[in-house]
Amino acid sequence: MCDATLKASARKALESIGGTDRYTELPGNQEYGDPHRFSVSLAAKRLHSELPRRNKCAVYKADGKNDFPLLDITFEPQVASSVPGKEAEAKRSEVLYPIGAFAAVNSKPGSDYATLIFTCATKGPDGSASHVKASLYVPTNQTRPDSTTTDRMTVLNDVSRAMAEQLGCADEAALPTRVPEPAKG
Repeated sequence: MCDATLKASARKALESIGGTDRYTELPGNQEYGDPHRFSVSLAAKRLHSELPRRNKCAVYKADGKNDFPLLDITFEPQVASSVPGKEAEAKRSEVLYPIGAFAAVNSKPGSDYATLIFTCATKGPDGSASHVKASLYVPTNQTRPDSTTTDRMTVLNDVSRAMAEQLGCADEAALPTRVPEPAKG
């Protein structure tokens, strides 16, 4: 899953989120020729591309009972001025994590969103960026009610660590091998 970026703790977190240990990604290619299956190198190559051209990790339960992914992970370049500070106050539905430049899980009716922004200078046809924003979307109707915000951040962190390594910015990205407890507000 996700180009073999999920380590043991993230695979366990994914199992907690979806209630199974069997997952799949879409086979075949998209209409412009890139594979549906996630590739860290392709995601890095397409980081500055238009949104539909970016490579994303879409994980489906292997039981085939749902046409929608259990989770989506996407990456996009981010300029420093749009990165919330670590001192950002958590909104009522947001749980902050002390990793990267900014990390939070936000629950909304019907879904959870995890955001992890890490320092990583990149250049593309649209210009330069100082950070990369990783986003994870999970629809709550496919998740187990006892899964946690840390489960979501653990999965997002592992894929983001692999992306930071691919982009050559793992040292400054500040993404740990193990996600710490959420920051206390």
